[in-house]
Amino acid sequence: MTITPRTPVEELKGIGPARGAALLRRGITSAGDLLLHFPDDYIDLTRTEAGPIPGEERLYAFAPGHARVRRNFKKRSSLLRIEGRIGGVKVTLVFFNQPYLLQPLQDRETIYIHGRVEERQGRWQVVNPLLIPDGAHGGILPRYRPLGTLKGGTLRGIIAAALDRWHDDGEPIPEVLRRRHAFPDAVTALRAIHRPARLDPGAIERMKARFIYAELLYFQLELQSIRAAFRLRRRRQRYRFNDALRRSIAARLPFRLSPEQEEAFSAIANDLLSPRPMQRLLQGEVGSGKTIVAFLALLMARENGFQGAFLAPTEILARQHYENARAFFGPDGVALLTGGCDAAQRRQVLDGLANGAVPLVFGTHALIGEDVVFRNLAMVVIDEQHRFGVAQRAALFFKSHAADLLVTTATPIPRTMLLALYSDVSVSTLRRPLAGRQPVKTRVIASADRERFYARLRVELQRGRKGFVILPLIEASEQYPDLRALRDEARESKARFPDIAQASLSGKSGAAEKQRALERFAAGTVRLLLATTVVEVGIDVADATFMVIENADRYGLAQLHQLRGRVGRGPGKSYCFLVESPRPTEKGRRRLQTIASSQDGFAIAETDLELRGGGVIAGLEQAGEIDFRLADPKRDIRLLQEAQVDARRLLEHDELQNTKVREFLAGLAAKIKDISFS
Repeated sequence: MTITPRTPVEELKGIGPARGAALLRRGITSAGDLLLHFPDDYIDLTRTEAGPIPGEERLYAFAPGHARVRRNFKKRSSLLRIEGRIGGVKVTLVFFNQPYLLQPLQDRETIYIHGRVEERQGRWQVVNPLLIPDGAHGGILPRYRPLGTLKGGTLRGIIAAALDRWHDDGEPIPEVLRRRHAFPDAVTALRAIHRPARLDPGAIERMKARFIYAELLYFQLELQSIRAAFRLRRRRQRYRFNDALRRSIAARLPFRLSPEQEEAFSAIANDLLSPRPMQRLLQGEVGSGKTIVAFLALLMARENGFQGAFLAPTEILARQHYENARAFFGPDGVALLTGGCDAAQRRQVLDGLANGAVPLVFGTHALIGEDVVFRNLAMVVIDEQHRFGVAQRAALFFKSHAADLLVTTATPIPRTMLLALYSDVSVSTLRRPLAGRQPVKTRVIASADRERFYARLRVELQRGRKGFVILPLIEASEQYPDLRALRDEARESKARFPDIAQASLSGKSGAAEKQRALERFAAGTVRLLLATTVVEVGIDVADATFMVIENADRYGLAQLHQLRGRVGRGPGKSYCFLVESPRPTEKGRRRLQTIASSQDGFAIAETDLELRGGGVIAGLEQAGEIDFRLADPKRDIRLLQEAQVDARRLLEHDELQNTKVREFLAGLAAKIKDISFS
């Protein structure tokens, strides 16, 4: 069987329907998608150490001896210990919850392992070492991040088998651009990434850059094509500014707008008087009041007899905006549409949007569905714009003859990225937090001080404080043993704070479960909320006064700043505690020092761009970033800028396009035409 990029992933040997469904939930539908799941790192199997080197991950030849398994049936756990020698030195291998390894390992004269030798109670041992497959010794072994139930070793075998029968004659990058950037063809690059002949990190990264560039090139083709379509549309809705509108605005504002809010709102009002639809990015520091500005834009649409839609990236955030909107606009004519709505509720909202009875709707991706028809949609607000793909943003825009578009972000965007991503979009910036926002004291906690820190936190919880503990993973990962997981930590936390009401929240929590946990946390019946980064944006609980971030050195700066912004929203003093990993990198330490010393999100964003603070978090705990599979605009800013220039050349000179580009642009044009309805 020949395997091509379009081969359905469930047809690959070793996957099947069940695993295929799990991969589908992660956006992996084809063999081509799977082969873009690149190794996280590589193990050089060409050098075997003669004896143990404590504290460092190395390759060893291990001579196994006596082995035994101990089981704890109550906890459903097991411990496999294999005694043996490395270069004449007694060493014990320890495997947690892997009893199936006993039989295949105890009859071997020599096995090759890769792991860290450490001293425990006067003896040398290696915990959960990687077992080197037969035949791999002497080469380069790729290590893959698990995908759901597919472990790294299983993925390695599936990808290797797919490469053996791989055929791809559809080159996405036109020849003129491949020559310009000295990129190899796709097949050569894939084999160099998944099967490097030697460990040359620079050469491997260059091969990866070829696919990152391709992703950014098509992103820019889509972005620039849709913007060209935006520019062709002329305004159909005419806005009136009169005393009644001013009184309506004044009646709903319990406070005076800040000077920056007034400036941003004035810019929006001027956009609405121009002959072309508005395209504006509103970026605001945490707590700067950008949501009120967005609500005022929606109010202008409603007061002029038009409809407005507010698109949020998660159901939690959509529901919170909806509840705030009901308080701001009043309950009548404000609806919520998410995937969690039941059939009757959904039908009622759809009917109201179609006949105009519902002027304002808040929701998630459910708003983009083809069965969602508006009577006269005029204003589209998209919150946390980086969470949505370009076509998704455009789909809601084109549900109108020419809607005004306001995209917002609480993550300040460095100037160089603004030029590459939003070169022709007007930008309003809110730099200062609103009056009443408290600065959050930020402290770094060394890994060795972690237990002492939690002992002090117990005292603060007993005094009535409440707050968050953020974990990078939902479930423990053998590949990242230093990263703490929500499910394990939730069990430990209940034992650590037995008298404190707690709840857990992650991207895998159901909609009702999420809402119940947040309501209990807001009401105070839960005082410790353990969560993944699902709470990164939009969660507003005024009396939450502390934020603990585990493995904080593994997050990017922008994400740390967003998480810290969940506290400091009330009158009480608030704190953010950044707990280091056992072995933080130099860049990780610098990120923590930057966050601890600065409250300025714009300065932090520039440092984030300089350091490329992505960490290892992306893709491990949550799925949800829609725009890019491989690219990181902060890390890959140079490639993004080159793709921007190259996309413009391809759109201006049809003769430079190849078949893939032409097919892509034709499909995009049809998509724009198909979703252009009122």
